Order: sequence, then structure tokens, then C-alpha cells
Amino acid sequence: MSNAKLLSVTVERFKSFEAETRVDFAPLTIILGRNSSGKSTLIQSLLLLKQTLADIRSDAMLRLDGMVDAFNLRELTFGWPAAGDSVPGPVITVEWESEVEAAKALAQQAPDLHNLAKLSGVGWLESPPDRRVLRTGMTLETKDAQGTATVSAITLRSLGAGPQTTFEVLVRDGRVRRRCNGQVADKISVVLDRFIPHVRIDRGVVGPRDKQRAWHNAYLVVFAQPLLFLEELLENMHYLGSSRQPPPSLFKAATAAPHELGVSGELAAQLLHRRQHDIVHFLPPPVLTDGPVEVPSTVRACQLVQAVNEVMEALSVRAPLRVDEIQEVGFRLMFGDASLVHVGRGLGYLLPLVELGLFADPLRFAGPATDIPLSEYAKTCQSFTHIALEEPEAHLHPKVASRLAHWLVSLAMSNRRLIVETHSDHLVRRLRGLAARAGRDSALEKWLLANVVVLSVEQDVDGRSTVTSSRLTADGGVGKVWPSDFMDEATDEESAIYYAKLEKAEPEASRNGPIEMIEGAEPEPDEAP
Repeated sequence: MSNAKLLSVTVERFKSFEAETRVDFAPLTIILGRNSSGKSTLIQSLLLLKQTLADIRSDAMLRLDGMVDAFNLRELTFGWPAAGDSVPGPVITVEWESEVEAAKALAQQAPDLHNLAKLSGVGWLESPPDRRVLRTGMTLETKDAQGTATVSAITLRSLGAGPQTTFEVLVRDGRVRRRCNGQVADKISVVLDRFIPHVRIDRGVVGPRDKQRAWHNAYLVVFAQPLLFLEELLENMHYLGSSRQPPPSLFKAATAAPHELGVSGELAAQLLHRRQHDIVHFLPPPVLTDGPVEVPSTVRACQLVQAVNEVMEALSVRAPLRVDEIQEVGFRLMFGDASLVHVGRGLGYLLPLVELGLFADPLRFAGPATDIPLSEYAKTCQSFTHIALEEPEAHLHPKVASRLAHWLVSLAMSNRRLIVETHSDHLVRRLRGLAARAGRDSALEKWLLANVVVLSVEQDVDGRSTVTSSRLTADGGVGKVWPSDFMDEATDEESAIYYAKLEKAEPEASRNGPIEMIEGAEPEPDEAP
């Protein structure tokens, strides 16, 4: 397994982000900001790549219909509408980390390793390890040419220690040009599968000591494997939007278990029905007590329906969920004695959130069927699952929205990496509260301070968005900057109520009549000293 994880995304000229803007991701990344500030754009940059990879046409370099929907690329470009036959479009850079099998990739080629390291500039290839963790970056430059969206340039960079290795693919007027470390690589051919380059070389005409052959061999290790892992990472990234479809009274059973829940959770019921008895693994949410926050250290392994009920109860939902079969018709989802259609919107919104966290188990429907320590679970997984959530707090009671923070933390601690766009002060306040309640220098405090990132997105009067990144502090604060107008409303309103109450209160004297003073008596003080 690759242990691939997304490290950052950088956007430029993408919707409201005109300037080059980089955001680094953590196991739990929270995105805050006003409506229409540009929060969704950061997630959409990844969804655009995900939906392109899902296109069956290998020559579709950008797909503009799906989770990110646009009439043309110009609609997604800052400064829209732009005039001209050819307009530069958004630039998107992703960086990720993965573990490659270096020796295995070179075994079939059997190159002269000393010559390979010298000519390619990748020194560690002289003694390639069996496995090596690499950081890789890919930049996609796009353009709109008379209504056709395309990728005009692809730049791959191997990041980390040592000199940087680059491979560039330039697409100009239907021709493909290649460069390695800035030098022309005309003996290497490139086949583009969507925006993923696959390189080839004719070894019959390129000698073993040719530098371009060394470049090709280095590419197989430094870029080919990481690109494969990036494809898997993006294709398997889960996204759940903020809307839900009204549930029917009866659900039609799916002929096969869905591979995802759908962007609105529309497949959650069918997935639950087909997989209800299959094993999933999850870390129970942290529990608040009178003392320090209790953080479970054991990953539960149980059937999907049971897991849903355990998490729901931890989120303060007491009515148990069950699946009722209606013979030869379909099935119903029941919460206690009421069907899903009759329990209100809140549970209809919450169920996909809980189910998605369980479905994102890297060991789902496989792995051990018994509870295991968290450390052992992480070793067994050897992979991460990426989840993007948009306004998960929608239609939730404040108490449930607060406890949703517990669920997000437990997911992020157990090989799920989350990007969460939210307006919920209850959710964010509870994250801060967990940091404040955690014991000094405790494992939970250290984890929260190191693994939760808060991104504040703001937009100026000219429509340009910027991002500020902060982290939680041990006293429950947020490091660098607090998003403007976030959680101010509740505080301001409480202050307004308090002072209005004081103004409306009649003076004691006017209510009880004039106070007669006894001659020679001293007036009593208002307060005791």
C-alpha cells in the first residue's frame, strides 16, 4: 500500500482566487468564512480533478460537468467573463506524499545505477531502497480556446531533500513537448490519459548511457508510481454536499451495493441495506466527563448497522436505527417506531455523515472482526481515506452539532483525512473546548494542536479571496487570526440583551417610592466593601 495522502492544493485564477494561493491540509482541516467568500472553491479545485478522472474519455483533459458544473472554463476563471479567442484559465497545483517501491520499478529495466543517478540528477537511485516515501507536486495550467477547455502545461516536481527533479509536458497547438530538468526530452514520448502523463521510450534506438534513457528510468520511480497513487487518492476521495433529497416512505433495494453514498447522500439507504451486516472499523468519539476528556484507544469492529447506532448514540441520538424488510417491495429505515421520512430533516442529514465516516474505513468490509488497538489499526490500514464535507451541521440541533466535532476528531485520528467547510460556531467552539479541556501535555492536546488546521477565507470589495491558516491553542484559542464575523453574533447578541435589560429595569426608588431618610442616619453603601 502507498500510504498516499494529500498535503496541499494551490490555486490561481480559479473563481474568486486571482493570486496564487496555497493551503496546507491536516488530518482535520476546517474551512471558515462568510457566504460567497470562496470556501467551496478550495474543495472544488480537487473535485474538478476527481470528476475529470471519472470521465471514460481518456482525451478529456478537463470535465466541466458533475460536482463542479460550468458552461465553459471561462466561467471558472477569475475575471469572468473574459474576451478573446484564447484565455488563460485556472492553475491548480496539488502536492501529495506516497511510498514507492523503488527497487521493484527498476528491476525490469536493469539500468546502470551509477550512470542513472548521475545523468538523472536523482542521487539516491544509485542505491535504491526497497521502499521510499516521496513528496510530489503536479501543476496543471489550463486555458479556454474558443470554448474548448484544455490543459496547456503539466509540470511534475519531486519535492523534499536533495535537488529538485522536474518533468514538464507542454501542449501547444496540438503538439506535445517534453522537458526534463529544463532540458529538451525529444526522445521520450508522452501519452496523456486525461491530465496524467504516461511516458515511453524506444530502447532499440536509445542507448543505455543516453541521458534521456536515464531520465525515463528515473521517471518510472520518481513520478510514475506517485501519479498512480494520486489517481487512486482522487478517485476514491469522498464528497458529501450540504443538501439532501427527501427520503421516500419505502426504498427500492439496489441490485448491487453502491460504491459510494452520493454527493447528497442519496445512496446511503441502499448502501446501508446491502452492507448492514458487513464489518466496519471506527474509533468511538471522545467523551466529555467531569475530569479530562476520555479518548478511546481501541478501534471498534462491528456490523455497519450496529456501528451507526453506536455513533448516533454518542452524538446524543437515542432512537435506534434498524432496517425493515418489506417482502417483494423494498425496505424502510426506522428510527425507533418512526420511519426516516417521519423523523424530521435532522436525522436525514446526520445519517449520511455517520455512515460516510464508517464507509471511509480503509479496512471496510475486510480486516479483523474484533476490536484492535488504534496503533495496530493504523499499521494494518497502511492507507488513508480522504473526505470532503460541506456544511455537515445543516439542520442539526446545537447539541448534536457540537458533538459532531467529536466524530470528526475520532475519524481524523483513525486514518481518515477530512476537509470540512462549515458555518457552525457550535462545531468549532467544541473543537476549541476539546483543546482547552484536554489535560496539559496530554496525548489529545498534542494531537489537536498538531493535526487541526483552521482556514479563514475572506473576500475583499473587488471580489478577491485570500486564506489565512491557523491552529488551535492549548487554552482553546485559534492561533494567528480569527475569521471576521464568526461567532461574533452570539456574543454581541448576549451583550445587547444584557445592556437592554439594564436599561429597561426601573430604578429601585421609582418602584418602591421615595426613601425617607432618618435624621442623622448615614446612607448605607451600595455594596459591601
